[in-house]
Amino acid sequence: MRKAFIALGVVIIALLAVFATFNQQPKYAGVSMPKTDYCHLEDSRQDINELITALRDFDYTKPKTMVTIEKASDTIVKNNSSNLSGPDAQSLREALYGRQGIVTIVQAAKKGHYNIDGSVASRFHNGFNTIITMSVNAINKSSAQRADIVTQMKTDLNIESAIYKIGAKNEE
Repeated sequence: MRKAFIALGVVIIALLAVFATFNQQPKYAGVSMPKTDYCHLEDSRQDINELITALRDFDYTKPKTMVTIEKASDTIVKNNSSNLSGPDAQSLREALYGRQGIVTIVQAAKKGHYNIDGSVASRFHNGFNTIITMSVNAINKSSAQRADIVTQMKTDLNIESAIYKIGAKNEE
């Protein structure tokens, strides 16, 4: 009888350990979040990476490259706007399509028949900062946690290096 109680205790402890291991919320930048928020964050990172790749591939002589940039930008807006407040959604759109927005800058390059060099790419910094911040705002309303997630996301995306590489590609 005593051995049965010990065996039952071991089984219960093992089940609790398994449950605790498999039932944990994902963490990003040390912040626990629901799986849906984590998936949204991963999707946002992928969408931003697609925009970076499209910008790196931009060639004003190839109209398809501009279409790719516009599609990547539309995806970012579509996937984040519904979870943002009105002003935040507007900030996200401005970062891409406003007077100094990323898409607007690239459209000017296409119209002016020049590719993205270092001076043009350096104008993307504010736009990417806003895009990353708004992508995080779409999932997390705590400002302290948001700051940690934004910082980690910028590091993971290696945004400074990516912007530099976009501009350096056409420096000759």
